[in-house]
Amino acid sequence: MDNKDFAELEQYRPQLPHLLDVFTSAREIASSKRLEWAKYERRNIYRDGWFINTPVGLRGDAETVEAHVQHLKGLIQTYFPKDTHEQADLYAENHDDHEILAHAIINGVKRDLNPRFNQAAYNITLEDKEHIERIARKLLFEDDAELLDALDAYPQSPEQAAILFREFDKICVMWRCADFVDSGDYSPRDFNAYWEYWTPENVRKKCSDFTADIYEQDLWPRVLNFIE
Repeated sequence: MDNKDFAELEQYRPQLPHLLDVFTSAREIASSKRLEWAKYERRNIYRDGWFINTPVGLRGDAETVEAHVQHLKGLIQTYFPKDTHEQADLYAENHDDHEILAHAIINGVKRDLNPRFNQAAYNITLEDKEHIERIARKLLFEDDAELLDALDAYPQSPEQAAILFREFDKICVMWRCADFVDSGDYSPRDFNAYWEYWTPENVRKKCSDFTADIYEQDLWPRVLNFIE
């Protein structure tokens, strides 16, 4: 990460006052150790949606980035064609490491950036989020330009592994919601926002037939048991 990138983070200080300090601390770690450090820290960054859309976050059950990574790896092994496993696992393992740097701190809790739904905590755009995350990836993957390029390219990649990974990265939350209800600790109504948005019809509009078929056959029957 060059000094120009670092200087560009200054504009976000009013909304994310901790940001420069986090990047500064990470830059002081040897580049050969930085990614190892980030992967350890994934256990301490929480996914913001669980706080915004459900009671899960406030009750201490929110999903960490590390848990999200491992959940995606499990879904890949269960559902993806075998010839996509290696590449999809690569995306799962590395796709959110930038959140170790690119996050908000809300009431002392580190939460990933979610400007579409969390405007109450900070006022940044999706473009701002992408800009911050890109700078974070450049710093974390400084010693692996090939992997950095792959991570930057996968959101637009036409390869099957990338397509399926993007789709499951969006809808994997639904398996988590069902698990929370099955645990007995939460009511189906705690996740109404998710049941109402990720209907089979909407999944089919936004995802490939491969993914939509899995969703309808494996996940949605569980949901119907809750909401009917």
